[in-house]
Amino acid sequence: MTDQGIAIERMEQLKESIDIGYLCICAAFVLLMQVGFAFLEGGCLRYKDMQSIMLKIFMNTCVTIVIWWVVGYGIAFGSDSKEFVGSSVYIGFDMKNSKHLAEFAFQTAVASAATSIVSGGAAGRMTYIGYFILSVVFSSVIYPFCAHWGFGNGWLMKLGYHDYAGSGTIHASAGMGALMTTMLLKPRNQRFNPKYAEHFEPNNPIYITLACLSLWVCWCFFNGGSSLGIADGASVFMSRAIMNTFIAGASGALTVFFIFYLMNIDQTNRYSLVMICNGNLAGLVAITGPCDNVDAWAAFVIGILGGMMMVFANRVLFNLQIDDPVDAISIHFACGMLGANLVSWFDMDTGIVYGKGGYQFAVQMLGSFIYIGWSALIHLITLLFIDKIGFLRVTLEEEYEGLDLATMGCCAYEMVEQQQ
Repeated sequence: MTDQGIAIERMEQLKESIDIGYLCICAAFVLLMQVGFAFLEGGCLRYKDMQSIMLKIFMNTCVTIVIWWVVGYGIAFGSDSKEFVGSSVYIGFDMKNSKHLAEFAFQTAVASAATSIVSGGAAGRMTYIGYFILSVVFSSVIYPFCAHWGFGNGWLMKLGYHDYAGSGTIHASAGMGALMTTMLLKPRNQRFNPKYAEHFEPNNPIYITLACLSLWVCWCFFNGGSSLGIADGASVFMSRAIMNTFIAGASGALTVFFIFYLMNIDQTNRYSLVMICNGNLAGLVAITGPCDNVDAWAAFVIGILGGMMMVFANRVLFNLQIDDPVDAISIHFACGMLGANLVSWFDMDTGIVYGKGGYQFAVQMLGSFIYIGWSALIHLITLLFIDKIGFLRVTLEEEYEGLDLATMGCCAYEMVEQQQ
């Protein structure tokens, strides 16, 4: 081999090493999102249920990692079989190089985050065994197929569906899971009785805020890491994705801050720490799909639209008496659908704003409905099965006592009455 050939080979090895290192760092930060989800959801619940939601998050993280090693990664990213399902790398077979291993780590961390979204619908009233079964089904059947169709060179991707980091593929499908779970579980006892409204307020807004800020940081690695590397021009998409993640998260938070203020301007609670955090997450979900190929001004607008969508969906769910303790449905389902379809408007190459045709709009709509239909169907079948075997909902006595005390023997922290 000539000196030039050796130099080219070493350069290629260096590029691959850089991509592998970057992916491994992103995988670690995406897995760290589970800390954010745990404290966000724990802070939204009543104090007597805080440990239960953290147990569910920890459990579904472990379940997803094992399931994705055995079958999930193979379904999602194995070699294509008639564009519907992957057909290789089951139980880690055929992972023959470091790049493949790094991609497995990143995609498995992403899958863990997706599974945790569903836990919001189960908060405060689902049994651990029932949720374990639901996590197994989501991580082995529901999300892997969605990922293959939209990310793994499946049929939707070949039609031109674009969802860079997963507004529809991840957030809308998981948010639909939270909706189905919430509806079949039905509201917590006395949830919509005005007499007991204060009993269902978030127990720790400080946890929620710190969790939200940590999720925002990790989201940059989530969206940026979807480039799967930074060599050979991928750094452009990575850096644009991170910049847009900054902007949309900020504009979403500010939008909800002002909407909430105007809606409660004559009230003592005209400012809400929890709602500004929800607005931030709404903007992040909405930008996740189009983040790689929209201008900064479009990211700002997308964040605003995400915040508005979250407030609207939140009000609709409350009026319908759908009990969503952590606002997973309004944030992930509603804003995920929005973000997936805003690709067709703001993408610099195919967007309607730039004078392109409506084909992208049709493909994005098709993908969105496929994802939510698939998720709704499999969740419904699974939840009905769980109910049939008696593991869907905890007893009223356990719910009243609190899942921490009823199932673990102690609460997350001791509540001491202050002496006057």
